[in-house]
Amino acid sequence: MSLEIKYLPQQYRTVYNPVEIVMLETNSTTRGYVGFAYLIDVKDGGNLLGRLRVPPTQSTGFGRFDMSGVMKSYMSSDVGLLNGSNIESMFDNTNSYKDLSLQFGWIHYNGGTSTISMNQTVTFPDSTTANSYNLLTFNGSLPNYRRDVVNFYDWQNTNYYQNYSSNVLTRKFLTNSPPGISQNNQYNQKVKYTDEGYLYFLYDNSSAGGLTGFVVQPYNNNIAMTQVSVSTPNLSTFKHIRIPSAPATLNKIIGSRLTIGTQPIIPTTATSYYIQLKTEEGLGSQKFYYNIETECRYETRRIEFLNSLGGFDYFNFTKVSKHSEEIERKFFKTTANDLTSTGSINYSISNREKVQYYTKSSPKMKLTSDWIDSKTYNWLLELIESPEIYLIDRYTTNIDSIELRRIPIKNINGNWEEKSDSVDKLFNLEIDLEFGMDNFRQSF
Repeated sequence: MSLEIKYLPQQYRTVYNPVEIVMLETNSTTRGYVGFAYLIDVKDGGNLLGRLRVPPTQSTGFGRFDMSGVMKSYMSSDVGLLNGSNIESMFDNTNSYKDLSLQFGWIHYNGGTSTISMNQTVTFPDSTTANSYNLLTFNGSLPNYRRDVVNFYDWQNTNYYQNYSSNVLTRKFLTNSPPGISQNNQYNQKVKYTDEGYLYFLYDNSSAGGLTGFVVQPYNNNIAMTQVSVSTPNLSTFKHIRIPSAPATLNKIIGSRLTIGTQPIIPTTATSYYIQLKTEEGLGSQKFYYNIETECRYETRRIEFLNSLGGFDYFNFTKVSKHSEEIERKFFKTTANDLTSTGSINYSISNREKVQYYTKSSPKMKLTSDWIDSKTYNWLLELIESPEIYLIDRYTTNIDSIELRRIPIKNINGNWEEKSDSVDKLFNLEIDLEFGMDNFRQSF
């Protein structure tokens, strides 16, 4: 008997897309036994998470597995720390990925008894052999088709994940947001000086030129200010990483991590800046640009949302925002209390016949963006369809300090239609938020 793997998923597999393996037992006699089925054990270290079982196809005898169902049940997400002080320069997003071990075998009932053969040595598509395979999956959900956005087919067939994990100058961050072009460019992401936030990326520590940190280059208009170099903690186990990216978070990085420059990393006189990863061999990623802008007339509403690549993105709605409440009431009808002690009836319009026994108030908010370009508008489809969204709210605590808190958003309603630079220039995006909690009043 000989068990072969005909199709094997690559590393850094997006867990909300198919995670498939195709197996073949080349011995047709074994494959023809009663009840023959292929088995895969999915393990997290020494812990068995699940055993998958599929019968062979009738025509070819292949066993086709999709392991995403087991794997995504052990996956969640990692939002960045708010209101921190002396924070680390890099964080491992341990909830956003799993490094799993797969073992292979089969079961049959020849002779009326169950025979299980697990942990077999298998032959992989590249002709190497082993009795297990380590597969890293992360909290990504790529579209099958969405114009210029990376899709699942490319990620699967062309090792596209290396564009996000290799230590090269073109390495991409885990976002489809426009990264900007230069200081003060219209495509740069807009932030306030008091904003907090993070950038996410993948890390393959087996690549040449290991990661050493990142640089932050602030500008005062078009004049470069002091560049700051930030070092990493020990990254030996890191795979899915976030780094501070918004001004207030950058300015809270612990001073011992600054190898060049001092705090504040982003001075109050800065008008823009970029972030770029560094490796032992030089710069190791694209540049990601930010413009620092403050809206004076309206209150800025900052939204944080899970994107399709498993990181969190941010967007500031800087124009008019309106808070509203949707009220739901329920009543029962009762007999009016109009019978007097003498037996007469005292009819009165003040008698209560309908009694309110249930009142629910659902908070909502309408947000309007500043004028945005087509690239930003098209990226914001990910906000409208995201399953995990927060409003980052500034509030005054009971000791009169200003802090941030995340308010969960249940749903976003908004109309989205793709824009094109050749037809559309600048426009606003309007959305309606429905918060993830309800308020209740007294009942009678």
